[in-house]
Amino acid sequence: MKARENFLSIAVPDISDAERLQMTECLDSGWISVGPKVREFEKLFAEYHGVRNAVATSSCTTSLFIAAKVLGIGEGDKVIVPTITWQSTANIVEQLGATPLFADVDRRTMNIDLASVEKLFHDHGRSVKAVIPVHHSGLPAEIESIDAIADSHNVPVIYDAAHAVFSSYDGRMIGGFGKMSCFSFYATKNLTTGDGGIITTDDDELAEQCRIWSYHGLPKDSWKRYSAENASPHVQCIVPGYKFNMTDLQAALGIAQMARKDELLAKRNRLVEHYNSILSGIDWLEIPVHETERGRWGNHVYVVKILNEDVDRDAFMGELRKLNVGTNLHFYPVHKNLFYEMKYPDVSLPAAEWLMDRILTIPLCTKYSVDDLNYVSEAMKHVYGKRLAHRKVSAG
Repeated sequence: MKARENFLSIAVPDISDAERLQMTECLDSGWISVGPKVREFEKLFAEYHGVRNAVATSSCTTSLFIAAKVLGIGEGDKVIVPTITWQSTANIVEQLGATPLFADVDRRTMNIDLASVEKLFHDHGRSVKAVIPVHHSGLPAEIESIDAIADSHNVPVIYDAAHAVFSSYDGRMIGGFGKMSCFSFYATKNLTTGDGGIITTDDDELAEQCRIWSYHGLPKDSWKRYSAENASPHVQCIVPGYKFNMTDLQAALGIAQMARKDELLAKRNRLVEHYNSILSGIDWLEIPVHETERGRWGNHVYVVKILNEDVDRDAFMGELRKLNVGTNLHFYPVHKNLFYEMKYPDVSLPAAEWLMDRILTIPLCTKYSVDDLNYVSEAMKHVYGKRLAHRKVSAG
């Protein structure tokens, strides 16, 4: 099989003239840090997710950190997190001096396993102070059951919705669940601001605390202090806060992307449906779950599982790269990352550890065409059919 001329990465941002116009408007305004566009973006996002408050931040990581911080997570506490996630979900727990309790995941959906959550509550009792489930690839976790378990222990839930900008559960947008939900606008996300994050909540007091802690501990941000409408430079920190705010330059991108949300979602849905049609029925490959009876639009990344254990997944990725197809892993279990494996050596999670060597993320974004997806499919079939990544069996 001849390699395509151009490298096909996992994803590239979808930027149009609408984003360029918003950015130019922002640059010409003279206000490029936190200001009116951040507030406009927050309002648009809150309305889209049907919540009273949205607090924009520098990343989903800082959103998770601030959300856990304002809920009082700290030294001696324990927080349940799924092990199949980006490291941030566990890292912020460590950074706050607490202990992450790693839960296994459902092998098919890769969302947090309810039995594992129940066992961790049973084993650790009142020291568990929060649960942070992840909507993997945007597929909503089993929210009703998770909330019921957490409520029975009087513990708050923070949803890691980094993949779930367009996701809904029981007809409600995902940002309306839990004490708070935290989203990502990284460059390759379904909706991008270059980087950035946001916290959604219906709790006005929590929202205000998130805003204060994310901006130096000040009760007024720079827009409120220095704009003509709100001049009030004399302000003092009321808590020792952080510098985790979004900027107007980032929000300008977000405003334009929000205006295009239906277009971007429709494109993703069509591409996912095409992948499903050309990859289903391959006996050595399992395609992802992108929709359940209650959860919709889990289409941030397309994660397949290589079922034939004679195939070396990493070698498979290497062969695809030779054909100019980029791949990735969503995600290597956090409890098997070097730091966590050394600190918590006794953690054993069989489903996640099986997935560790089988999952493979293939290219998906709204800039790609059906022809691009067809090429990925043919490349995978070629590598498998030619046994280029099969483990070598000795003759003896």
